[in-house]
Amino acid sequence: MGVQGLKTFIESSNRNDLRSWAFRDKRLIIDGCNLYYMLYFECNLDQMHGGDYDAFEKLVIQFFENLAACDISPYVVLDGGADHTDKKFDTEMKRKQQRLKEAYALSMGNKGRLLPTLIKNVFRQLLHKLKVPLVQCLEEADWEIAALAKEWNCPVLSNDSDFYIFNLRAGVLPSAHFHWKKVKLDKRTNKKIIQAKHFTLGKFCASFKINPDLLPVFASILGNDYVKLRNIKYPNWEKYSVTGMENPRIDGMLNWLSQFPGPEEAVSALLKFTNKNEKAMVQEELLMGINEYKLTSGALAQFFKSKVIPRSVLTGPLQVLPKWTLRPLLEGRMSSSVFDVLVNQRVSLTPQVENFQLPSSSEISRPIRQVIYGLLLLGGQQTANKQALADKAVPGTSKCYVEEYSREQLTVSSQNVEAIQTKVMEGLQLETLYKEPHEVRLQVFLDTLGVSSAMMKGIPHALQLQMFVTRYWLVNTQPQPCQVHLWGLLLGMVNGTLSRTPKTDSDMLLRLKILQTGRGKIYLEDEAAHLYSQWQSCLKWSLNLNRLLSDPLFEPECARLYRGTLVHQAVEELRRGIALESLLMRGSSAEQLFKQLKDAIVSLVGEDFIKNMKTGLEKRDAGKKQRGSKSQNQPIDDLSCYFEHLMDEDIDDNEYDDLNWWNNAKSLHCPYTARTRHKAKVRNADNPSKKSERICFYW
Repeated sequence: MGVQGLKTFIESSNRNDLRSWAFRDKRLIIDGCNLYYMLYFECNLDQMHGGDYDAFEKLVIQFFENLAACDISPYVVLDGGADHTDKKFDTEMKRKQQRLKEAYALSMGNKGRLLPTLIKNVFRQLLHKLKVPLVQCLEEADWEIAALAKEWNCPVLSNDSDFYIFNLRAGVLPSAHFHWKKVKLDKRTNKKIIQAKHFTLGKFCASFKINPDLLPVFASILGNDYVKLRNIKYPNWEKYSVTGMENPRIDGMLNWLSQFPGPEEAVSALLKFTNKNEKAMVQEELLMGINEYKLTSGALAQFFKSKVIPRSVLTGPLQVLPKWTLRPLLEGRMSSSVFDVLVNQRVSLTPQVENFQLPSSSEISRPIRQVIYGLLLLGGQQTANKQALADKAVPGTSKCYVEEYSREQLTVSSQNVEAIQTKVMEGLQLETLYKEPHEVRLQVFLDTLGVSSAMMKGIPHALQLQMFVTRYWLVNTQPQPCQVHLWGLLLGMVNGTLSRTPKTDSDMLLRLKILQTGRGKIYLEDEAAHLYSQWQSCLKWSLNLNRLLSDPLFEPECARLYRGTLVHQAVEELRRGIALESLLMRGSSAEQLFKQLKDAIVSLVGEDFIKNMKTGLEKRDAGKKQRGSKSQNQPIDDLSCYFEHLMDEDIDDNEYDDLNWWNNAKSLHCPYTARTRHKAKVRNADNPSKKSERICFYW
């Protein structure tokens, strides 16, 4: 992310670009995606076992508690769908390949950095509960964040070095130097502060005597997410550098640029290093890079203030979005995959830690996605967006496809997946989907997951969605799970549900909590990792479907449904022969809830199904990967009261570690061969995946 090498240069020991700031009592624009990356990775939360979401939840609560203690008013902005212009498509594919690389390294018990697949769901749900002002952009958020920071004249919290290039008077607080954990008392004012480092463009440019308007040219030369100039034979930048600088290349480049009064003169000078045949292309790329950093009035200020839908989302390619979806999309209550399907007609599936010799864990949830695609694409063909949707159909047919980017072993690959309709979906139109009776929207969901209305009886509303997902997983997953995998999953749900109980009930969870630390090491078993990745994929896309259908089922808290280290340790203990009953205190709330969950699953799949499952009690050493794992909050209601007023407040207008993973992949074919969108469509349009024909609906 950002401008290559700039962050390291600014933080180098012989620079003085970051100044200390005792930060308090101000508005703060937060790069939301960067924040949850920082919280999860810097606090060493589990990545190998599918994520410890409840531990992440505690960190998020603590972060916003500490902001509130310092009277800081946060406004969180999240990325949405992929840019409809495809200007970052190649960059995104390379990042996806890198994430596959990280996931594989983790699956082999090595180091890696990979966010769990449900992390954004957990983050959004929690911010809504805390009533922290939140906007999810329809596309990438960087420009909107910068425009809002300029309009409000307040700093941005982010580690993305692109914000060092935007001309922001209030500057940037690099999140790596934002010491939010240690709230201090300012002895001078007797008020609480968070110690931070502060970057301002004015001071940085003054040190080089350079026009700030030249920094976008500088970013384009260095290379960013938008521009990577490969056709210029650059001069030796080092010869322009001051002696003794840690990064003479960047120092020299800035000194060289400082001789020009503005961007036009600098671009003209750069074009002299280019072949005649390539000058026009290079000039176009440079101008595109420069324009990415030009700020005008953004769309977020008005939405934060009054929830008014910005005009910019009602025009151009974005007008294909039905108006009723705009508010939940902007509020982060609906998945940005809606945008990707309707506008880009493609979806990028999240890599997970799994068995890479098996098909992707996302394949099990493909039938769920196909229904989502059907609701979005097939349900709109009689609306005002007729032409836009007709363009998505395969010529000569009424079929529509979405290009899914997933993997083949360790390689990014794409496949066209057909949008489908179940019987109950016939006649439904996207423009009026939210107006359909509850029982119709519910039936679409039930049909998709293979659940009949009769199966719902006796299952509490709060448990229905997660139980229906678990049933779908049990019936459709390959390889078939054993009983120990099911019991481990249910134990994780019990722990998550009861972890908020008063301390007087803590003894009921004592035996489960022991599993969170285990015996110092938590194993990773290929089979369990793949199965639980499949379950998380099913849950993620079922939540997306439920949201698109305007919540016919109660949405559970994702942070309460899965704790990877506990679930994997529970499976290990059960495999060793520990009796299930010994993990649950007799007569406790934990035992009662486990029985309730177990009875719900039995009612959904039948007793014979459970009896016919392998017990999985035999000890399996083959395929185990082993790695050590480390696993004060005010009431959440009080904290939410602090942030709630911010949405209505009157606003004044004033890189990855290198991994030695290839040696572990000798038996797998791993080159980066992400296929282009257009080639994939030609290749697959008439030959959709046969795997998508899996039958799991009630017709």
